[in-house]
Amino acid sequence: MKKQIAFKKSISLVAILFLFITNLAAQNNPLKSLDGIWLGKIEIPNAAKLRMAIVVSNDGTASLNIIDQATGNIPVDEIIHNGDSVSFKLNQLGITISGFMNTTKDSILCMFKQRGGGFALNMGRVDELPQLKRPQTPKAPFGYASEEINIENQPDGIKLQGTLTLPNSSRKVPAVVLLTGSGQQNRDEEFSGHKPFWVIADHLTRNGVAVLRMDDRGLGGSTGDFKNSTTGDFATDALAAVEYLKNRPEIDADRIGLIGHSEGGSTAVIAAGNSADVKFMIALSGGMLNFGDIHISQVGNQLRMQNVPEENIKLDKEWREKLNEIVREPTDSLEAAGKMWSAYRLLTPEMIKKMNWPEGRMNHMVSQLLSPWWRYAISLDVKSQYIGLNCPALLLFGEKDKQIDAGANMSVITDAVKTNHKANINIRLIEGVNHMYQTADTGSEYEYVQIEETISPKVLNLLSEWIMNNSQIN
Repeated sequence: MKKQIAFKKSISLVAILFLFITNLAAQNNPLKSLDGIWLGKIEIPNAAKLRMAIVVSNDGTASLNIIDQATGNIPVDEIIHNGDSVSFKLNQLGITISGFMNTTKDSILCMFKQRGGGFALNMGRVDELPQLKRPQTPKAPFGYASEEINIENQPDGIKLQGTLTLPNSSRKVPAVVLLTGSGQQNRDEEFSGHKPFWVIADHLTRNGVAVLRMDDRGLGGSTGDFKNSTTGDFATDALAAVEYLKNRPEIDADRIGLIGHSEGGSTAVIAAGNSADVKFMIALSGGMLNFGDIHISQVGNQLRMQNVPEENIKLDKEWREKLNEIVREPTDSLEAAGKMWSAYRLLTPEMIKKMNWPEGRMNHMVSQLLSPWWRYAISLDVKSQYIGLNCPALLLFGEKDKQIDAGANMSVITDAVKTNHKANINIRLIEGVNHMYQTADTGSEYEYVQIEETISPKVLNLLSEWIMNNSQIN
């Protein structure tokens, strides 16, 4: 009997000790009440609404996930939780999310701040993160053949890896090479879960057109130095792909063309102008204005979205134009850099402040503008390339494109085509679509991730119909 009593007492002592340890652990882990997923939304005026979540783990770490930019989990550097006050800091990105938790511990009313800008952010607990939907991404069975292939660009000594999709046909079929826009991109031109080049390839192949899409230089299975390559270099990659297709028994060598998106449009027209093997080409939002002018326009739009005064935007525009003029001069990079810094020394402190252009930023810009890609792009006369084009060409522009202004770029090429009596160039405006050819509300870049549609079906149908009508044997 005494043993039983002693045993019961020992159980009680263990229980008390367990409760004591548990309470102590809770006291030593003040972040315990933050564990879980906190979801909220910020609204950027005249641009977009972005969902974002803070995920706090039970080990005291946290991450930021901006759902509508498909960032994935970005580690939080510092968490401060004192009473109802909560703060999350991502130092490298200059982001602070801070506010107060309510009494029921199920919401945090806070502000999202990044380098001077601030937005209200009311976050509440949720069980799971929302998922982005991409209904157009192709799914098996595909109904056509797909091959992983390797191509040699022998003059440049590099290998390009890609995917070739082939229609089920007993006859030789037309073919296209897809050419990506600016920045290093994979064969699907993938962004935020969207895979537009795969969607295009799937549609065209189902409609009788073979499609070759490749990883850019230095990415995926492709070799080469992307950083020191130019649009002209990418055109040689395109022609290496055309040469490969000419030797495929399934392909009609007299019906091979190029489709380029954004900068890929410039790549396509340069390649087509250098080879009679390119029988047709399509440019999706290819810039007709000089790239330097296009970039200045893009920066101006971004500054307006940030409510920067027009006076400051005008000053920024004039300064960038001055830098671009120096870049276009036929001088070596050392001399050009000296001229850029001499011009910078003439700016007043007030001008530097208005443009937010300290010396550190100037260092970065000099390095960027004097890179091979920028010097080539800023000096390229795209309009002249199109005027010299002899094969059929379809030039599409998105009505709501905020990156390549449809009105400005269409007017340049339309006037040139009329003046030079070019009947082979077909120019069309696609209503209601953005730079990525998604059906859009505002056309803002912030919308790209939020829109479930990867490419407008009417654009896909236009591509396949035009290719079949214009890829005829000359």
